[in-house]
Amino acid sequence: MNKKEMSLRDYIYKGVSFESEESQFLLMMRMYYLITAAYIIAFYIFGAISGILMKVPILLCWLPLHIGCFFTTYRCDRRVVFHIFSGGILTWLIYSVYLMGEDYGAHYFIYPLMVISFFATYRNFKGKVIYMSFLLALNIGVYYFGKTHIPVIEITETQGDIINIMYTVTLFLCMFVICFIFSNTNQSALEKLNEYNARLKREAETDALTGLMNRRCMYKALEENMLVQKSVFSVAIGDIDFFKKINDTKGHNFGDEVLKVISTYFNEFMEDKGIVCRWGGEEFLFLFPSHKLDEAYEYVLEMKEHIEKLPVTYNGETISVTMTFGVEEYKAETMVTELINKADDKLYSGKTSGRNRVIK
Repeated sequence: MNKKEMSLRDYIYKGVSFESEESQFLLMMRMYYLITAAYIIAFYIFGAISGILMKVPILLCWLPLHIGCFFTTYRCDRRVVFHIFSGGILTWLIYSVYLMGEDYGAHYFIYPLMVISFFATYRNFKGKVIYMSFLLALNIGVYYFGKTHIPVIEITETQGDIINIMYTVTLFLCMFVICFIFSNTNQSALEKLNEYNARLKREAETDALTGLMNRRCMYKALEENMLVQKSVFSVAIGDIDFFKKINDTKGHNFGDEVLKVISTYFNEFMEDKGIVCRWGGEEFLFLFPSHKLDEAYEYVLEMKEHIEKLPVTYNGETISVTMTFGVEEYKAETMVTELINKADDKLYSGKTSGRNRVIK
């Protein structure tokens, strides 16, 4: 039984991509056709019991035609499917009023038809207005026709109540399908948009190679820190010693591996201490909120000593590298560029005095 149910579900969802609005529309139409097919079968049973079906045997053609329309959702685009569907619904509506009068709810199927028409096409505003005007005129016309026309089939009060209940349940289910599919579609689209925007934000703030915060984002963090942080904080800038030589002798891929290995360590080390970014090339900038110069110096010294012992392996070859750092403490009224320049001057001093050291 499960296998049959799954195969039916697979058939209903055949060709449906939740990335495609057209295929979602076709899925909605298939569900709509199945619900109304269930209504037709229920009507046949009721009609056979009540004798209505025997009075109008032409209604037996209704289900085969309906099934045929269902299969157009696999072969035609959504506009063609909608026009076929619209024609079928309106034909049934008019014929139903002609047979049984206006009091049994058939004209209410105009409303889901109106909703569906807005999903059949997205840009044809003029066409939608014309179609809405047509449906309005038809609804008014059907109402007055039903008031003056003598029904072909005499319906008892009990039979009328049953027909109204069937119409109401079918209409409710059809509207539920429309709302469910397109609310899910909108929710999915919103989630994808939010995910896309989040990815763009991450890409705008992240260095592609190392995964660290990039220079632009660090500038923003420093400026925000200066505005919010009333107490002192410190920054450090570090540079990989002889990095150009690594690129020249071992290749840029090896150099990239060095950057990635070191960045992974920095990211883990700074997790509860502050922020690190790839400042550019082989340079890294560190922000230590609420840390004075001596405290930041101790952290940077720990990083320097760890880097010396950190192996970097690529293509079976392992090397170790060293780094030189300059550390600077923020003073009131200091600009971002001035703060970084001071740390950079200390870095340069460390480079010229032998490298592999921390200058504060």
